[in-house]
Amino acid sequence: MNDQQYEELCRYFLAHKLEMDVERIRSVRIPNPARPGLPQYQHQIDLYWETESSLGLYLHIANAKWRVSDKVDQGELLLLQQVKQQVGAHKAMMLTSMGFTAGAIAVAKDQRIALHIVKPNFEVSMLTAQDRSGIQANLMRIASASSQPIFSHEIVHKAFDFREVAVQGQFSIPGPGYATKIVSGYETKMEGGYAHKAASSGDGSGSARTQGGSPETKSGGAIRTK
Repeated sequence: MNDQQYEELCRYFLAHKLEMDVERIRSVRIPNPARPGLPQYQHQIDLYWETESSLGLYLHIANAKWRVSDKVDQGELLLLQQVKQQVGAHKAMMLTSMGFTAGAIAVAKDQRIALHIVKPNFEVSMLTAQDRSGIQANLMRIASASSQPIFSHEIVHKAFDFREVAVQGQFSIPGPGYATKIVSGYETKMEGGYAHKAASSGDGSGSARTQGGSPETKSGGAIRTK
């Protein structure tokens, strides 16, 4: 199997898992935002697809790495994360046939990049076509004649659930819980006699006072968002 054939297998795999037409998962080149005086360049995206809900449009990208022996390493995950930021993608995924090093997995967990091992589950010599449409036609024919999936799949790091992007075209990612608190014990002064102070009482509740003459405004308690 060559790189192009593996990319098409991954395109088929994604379309199967996401329950969408394979044509919706494209290979594109996205120009980097131009800056005055700097040369223009493009980002080559192996697999690119969009999902839409009633609230917005979401962009996903994936990189397909066919490997015979070497695992995907840390630098390749860092590069994918950089491309994700540059093109404004909401989610990124790395697909490979051999696995990932410990450094690559560490980056994926930190940056929330999904990691999947996808391998062909058929005799690869059956893929005789070299063009993308011909390879997809081969894959469809092999799949229709097979009683089992034409790929094997192993989840290494599940940064998001396929069901969250596939069911009825909806997309939902639960965010981590977090808390926002008023910081106590600081004072900010401006010209003109204006001072803003925040203090913490002995029972742990915060209070804020704004003075600028009259009137005086007080508020108590900590703002917490979960």
